[in-house]
Amino acid sequence: MLEESQLYALAERVWPVAQELGLEPGHVHFELVAPDFIPLLAGNGGLPIRYGHWSFGKSQQRLKTAFDFRLTQIYELVLNNVPAYAFVDQTASPGEALMIVAHVLAHADFFRHHRAFRALGTDMVTRAAHHRRRVADWRRQHGDRAVETLIDAAHVLAEFSGETLGQRPMGGVEDDVLGYAARWAPRLDNWERDLLALIWNEARYFWPQMLTKMANEGYATYIHTEILRRMNLTAEESWETARLNAKIVQVAPPKLNPYRVGFLLFQEAWREGGEAAVSGARDLYDDVGLARAFMTDGVVEKAGLALFRQRESDSTPHPASPEELRRRLIYDLDHAGLPRLVVEPSSEQTLRLKHLHDGRDLDFAELPVALKLVAERLWKGPVTLLTERQRVPHRVTHNGSDWIDQVI
Repeated sequence: MLEESQLYALAERVWPVAQELGLEPGHVHFELVAPDFIPLLAGNGGLPIRYGHWSFGKSQQRLKTAFDFRLTQIYELVLNNVPAYAFVDQTASPGEALMIVAHVLAHADFFRHHRAFRALGTDMVTRAAHHRRRVADWRRQHGDRAVETLIDAAHVLAEFSGETLGQRPMGGVEDDVLGYAARWAPRLDNWERDLLALIWNEARYFWPQMLTKMANEGYATYIHTEILRRMNLTAEESWETARLNAKIVQVAPPKLNPYRVGFLLFQEAWREGGEAAVSGARDLYDDVGLARAFMTDGVVEKAGLALFRQRESDSTPHPASPEELRRRLIYDLDHAGLPRLVVEPSSEQTLRLKHLHDGRDLDFAELPVALKLVAERLWKGPVTLLTERQRVPHRVTHNGSDWIDQVI
């Protein structure tokens, strides 16, 4: 089991090589934790302290079950904060930890340089702790049910806080549905607006991470590979790092491995333009931009990409050309794979939303439940959504008690 002194000794070996590569990760605080603790952190959005909600517990249990059955393992978790916090699996071997430290420094460097994170606050750990205290106070003042149901409704819209990156007023753009509802819902108490603003604030923190999952992990994998190549490793360290790296980048159809695909894309960036192209891609591209810039036919082949149809029991790939695979990957990555919703302002007491349909239908099994929560607890009035289902326009409405689905 790793000791803290061992971990920092490994960091001292990695640090000079990282500097040679031009990394500027800033101060990183390493914390050794039990391996089953990292899934709990991940289920909490990576934040060590956060307001309580049943959905976090559900996510934690899912990740812990996957860990218990060795279906997946998270070796580290890095928070975008100043200082950066890195939680590392204490059961990692010294050789594995060497690679993990290099990977962590690359993540911290990515957070400090990528355009999506530049305008974010760097004190989310402190803010999240403050949020937890405020939510606990509201629970005592207004009761668990009032707080829990409002959080339920807010979480329906948490992924629709606006595509625009950087700082801006809450509800200031048409696709900031959560911010608009928090600002203009006609029957909310002041504490309810404050709670919604709190959730909006955290949603804005997580949004850039959702847009750069493949770019971030791919960059970290590319950098840790370069660092290890330049280090004088023992035979045991070479074996352990190679074994762990192979696990990280292995293909597991039909799931997309962001580590493998992102790593190959950064390799292609280096082939096309050297270190300047790598650092430029790190600073500029989200997942879609990275794929558009560097997804060559060779990368498609090496990544093991294939098309799989939903609801099929087997994982047999369907034949597709590199161009079709590239187009489909970009399509799936766009907007973090989420639907686009915009607010249509109205003088009525109805929240009017429009789904910017891109060929993917909304889940009509979940939609009535989601709109009921928003109508009943957040907007406290009718909510109308324009969308399409199997290429047919629909207007769906919920007023908190009745669901109406109209073909228009």
